[in-house]
Amino acid sequence: MLPDKTLTYISLFSSAGVGCYGFKQAGFECIATNELIERRLKIQKINNKCKKSTGYIKGDITKNEIKELIFSEIKKWEKEGNDKVDVVIATPPCQGMSVANHKKTANEIVRNSLVVESIEIVKKIKPGFFVFE
Repeated sequence: MLPDKTLTYISLFSSAGVGCYGFKQAGFECIATNELIERRLKIQKINNKCKKSTGYIKGDITKNEIKELIFSEIKKWEKEGNDKVDVVIATPPCQGMSVANHKKTANEIVRNSLVVESIEIVKKIKPGFFVFE
């Protein structure tokens, strides 16, 4: 562990990074951020969200290779002395669960599994705490 440990976080379904901007403002370092849409990741890059350029991970979180990229970023930080991810922030799509959306499409129902993906990732990472929205 570093003598002056930097607090860290990982952001899943991070869109343009607005949901976790407060963590950056509070001095947390972003280990990895995951988003499916490239233009949203570009906004995060413009805002220098992650310290390392490899922390911006574009892709489908249900794919093992995308999860492995996230875990790989954690290992890089561990090698530098950061022994733990402090926070995982996840904002998975929830249209399929909303009671306001009574006309759910099959695609929205499938997207509900992304909440489960988030839970599985949190269980593997074991952060100090997590925020789901």
